[in-house]
Amino acid sequence: MTLLTDDHSHTERDAHAAPRRRRTASVWEQQIGPALDAILDAAPRAVIVGNAGSGKSATLRRLHDLLVERSRDAVYAHPGAMDIADVPDAQVLIIDDLHRASPDELAHVRARAANPDAALIVALRPTAWSEQLAEITQQLERNHPAVVLGHVSRADALAHLQGQSVTVSDACLHHILEITGGVAWLVAEALRLHDDSDCRGDTGHRELRSMLEEPIAHRIGALEPALRDEIERICVASPGSSNTADVADLVLRAYAEGMLLRSGQPVPLVRTTVQVTMPTGRFAALTGASSVGRATEDTGDSTTADLADALLRHADLLLPTHPARAAELYESAVRSGIPARALAERRAAAAWSAGDIDAASALVDAAGPLTAEADADEARGADAATTADADARGRLADTAAAIWAARGMMQQAWAVYAAAPPANPISAARGRIAALGIGAAAIETIDDDPVAATSPSTLGVAMSLLRRGLDESVAADQAEAALAELVRTSEMYTTSRTPAGIPELPAVIAAVVALNLGGLTTARSVIDEAIAGEQGGPWARSRLLLWRAWIAVQLARPAEAREALTAAMPARSPRDALLAHAVHVAIARRYEDAAGLESAWRQARASLLRVDIDLFLLHPLAELISSASRVGDTDRIRPQFQRALEIVERLGDPALWAAHLRWAGIQNGILQNSPDSLRPHAKALVTASANSRVAATMAKAGRVWTAVLGGTVDADAVEKAARDLASVGLVWDGARLAGHGAARSQDRKVSSRLLACARELHPLDGSRRAMAAARADATTTESTPPSDILSERELEVARLVVEGKTYAEIGETIFISPRTAEHHIAHIRRRLGANSRSEVISKLRQLIGRDTPAPRPSDGHPGDPGGPP
Repeated sequence: MTLLTDDHSHTERDAHAAPRRRRTASVWEQQIGPALDAILDAAPRAVIVGNAGSGKSATLRRLHDLLVERSRDAVYAHPGAMDIADVPDAQVLIIDDLHRASPDELAHVRARAANPDAALIVALRPTAWSEQLAEITQQLERNHPAVVLGHVSRADALAHLQGQSVTVSDACLHHILEITGGVAWLVAEALRLHDDSDCRGDTGHRELRSMLEEPIAHRIGALEPALRDEIERICVASPGSSNTADVADLVLRAYAEGMLLRSGQPVPLVRTTVQVTMPTGRFAALTGASSVGRATEDTGDSTTADLADALLRHADLLLPTHPARAAELYESAVRSGIPARALAERRAAAAWSAGDIDAASALVDAAGPLTAEADADEARGADAATTADADARGRLADTAAAIWAARGMMQQAWAVYAAAPPANPISAARGRIAALGIGAAAIETIDDDPVAATSPSTLGVAMSLLRRGLDESVAADQAEAALAELVRTSEMYTTSRTPAGIPELPAVIAAVVALNLGGLTTARSVIDEAIAGEQGGPWARSRLLLWRAWIAVQLARPAEAREALTAAMPARSPRDALLAHAVHVAIARRYEDAAGLESAWRQARASLLRVDIDLFLLHPLAELISSASRVGDTDRIRPQFQRALEIVERLGDPALWAAHLRWAGIQNGILQNSPDSLRPHAKALVTASANSRVAATMAKAGRVWTAVLGGTVDADAVEKAARDLASVGLVWDGARLAGHGAARSQDRKVSSRLLACARELHPLDGSRRAMAAARADATTTESTPPSDILSERELEVARLVVEGKTYAEIGETIFISPRTAEHHIAHIRRRLGANSRSEVISKLRQLIGRDTPAPRPSDGHPGDPGGPP
């Protein structure tokens, strides 16, 4: 049991002593109160043992306060701070850090401990030992067992949090206890710095761990050199490499300082801090390798080889979690004499994993061409390529393909694998992602299953499942099987802990397939688990957060979407930037006005120029297509739409991948009032309906929607179609359909019923916005009766606006004040979603222009537009 108070925070604690006592009282009662109550009930004689930061000082001060409350005379002392020989036996003497006492002070304490009537409470470190200390503790333990403040348990942490009136999720608390090893001072610091809101986008606590590195490094640096050196050596080597008595004593002292566990292993956070912050030269010295400078003095190259080997081992260890540090060590290995070409694959992988796409690309380019001819030439050379060399080139190709994919150029990613077919099945599975992404046939490569020929590895199993899942996703009647395979792929890929480059993350592929099948909850859990498990390493976090934001929008959780979007920014690649803009547009279309949507769309347009659409971007593309139709800018997105159609058509128009794209085409046709553009997409959905519940739902809803826009509102049919759309993940679309029905119905009861349906389907949005969206969409069709959108008086004003009259002229014509006319026009503008007077006039002409004569200039000539006949 441990009182979670950092003994080293004297200044802060003394400044707020009373409040801290109140906050920690309940904690103390739950954690160690019963044990110390037994001490206070008799003659106060006890020994308290704990390592640095375990709460010894806080416990002693609490005891002092309780003794004072019970009218006992107590003295709190530190060695060297007072003459303890002058304290009477009846007065309770409380001594902190007894292990720091001088021999003379220990002699006085030992004499006091030998007197059973003398009140004495002491605290000391667990590894402190001397004959005098041993005798003192033995004397005091005759009265009561020692109170041992060990590592923090979950119950200790919960009690501490309760006393602080703070809550931490179970998952976060478990992870904090894991990375801190339960060491009290580290747990206390971690809980103090922890922020639950940060963890929603950082379940691996990267930010928290980064903040803890500085205090850990400071504490290590403040230790005496021999102890600091031993802690650093253990963190980069192992605790068993030396068994001398001196080293064993240092290990025990390091444990007492809260840097090592009792087993001698370093606390996880301490280990990573040392590994990340240690200078390369220091690392080389601790691992037994000499500096690069000394290598030139030797007769051979063994010293250089030792250094390089140590650097590479350490860099490989850090690559999955600290790629930037790994990159530094690879650079040092090159400076130690290893040819840069030999480390090209590792250095490129480190740059990629750190998110530095440009640096990774430069390293790949410097390595030379990745082609089958280059491999053959190398194999025919004097130094024949080994299997390891071939594997390294394969991994370099994986990084190159991942870079092209991140840039939004999946065609080039596929070309990397096509130029040099993968020599191993794991790379072949990655190549299949690129091939499917552009609708190409699978790359001709080895047919071996990744787990068939050898004992299966976690990554090999993941890639085997991935290949099967991708193949099943484009096959008829295999959609659910594909999802199952891909969900397991994501789980295994996360477990493999690989940060290697890949054209698309397995979690994203699985989530997109789940979205395509209407499984929003499944998609969210897949992404959340991938974020928690740090799938793909550091580079992947931003992309996973963007998909979390996308899914949150589909689940009608805008606050969660904005939070994830903020955590993901800035986007590290053009492909991520497109997804980020799509999230912004989706939020704007659902929760902002027309001006907000148009602003989001303007920002998104530029990202479309930088990215070639691929199969895994069809969801955000569908959103952008609908939004472009909404703002009247369909020409700009037509090339991307056409490319997407070509991709799915090359794959055989599989319903799993094509349905949402076809649905976007139907929405585009509805918004543009273009039956000709709508018809092929509706036909494709009808054709796919036999094998796809999602396609069948969309096809039926499309027919109902078309009927509503034509003026036929069947309340039962509209509500069923709206709810069916929501059941396949199209919550917003279902609410819009219900809103359209409410806006078109002349029956007040039907209108109320459909508005209630819209409100239920999209509760955070509300029925008003669903109806407003329906009305705004309706203004783009010539079949919309103007009276469905504007009141009779507003129609009067609208016709005068179209004629070009000013506020004053409108007022004079229909006998209202200019201010009232201005008010009506402002209301009309909101109804139409217009941002300017010119846009109001344009939309009004579209809405009522067919019923309103164009303005006639007074001096018109025959044959002039608007002039007299």
